[in-house]
Amino acid sequence: MPSKEILVLGEGDKEIIDFLEKARAANGLRVQLGNDVFSVKISSETVSDEGRAFLTQGGPIGSKR
Repeated sequence: MPSKEILVLGEGDKEIIDFLEKARAANGLRVQLGNDVFSVKISSETVSDEGRAFLTQGGPIGSKR
């Protein structure tokens, strides 16, 4: 599975934030875009700043910072 990119949303992303809030309230959505239908599943992640720094540094498990 490829690594997940983290997108940080700000005040200018109101439409995306509203969409995510609707998906969270419904515990997922099916979205039709033209002839395509997408299934959007929602799950929360909690990662501390220290954990995020560790996970994004790369390298083998035994490497030192």
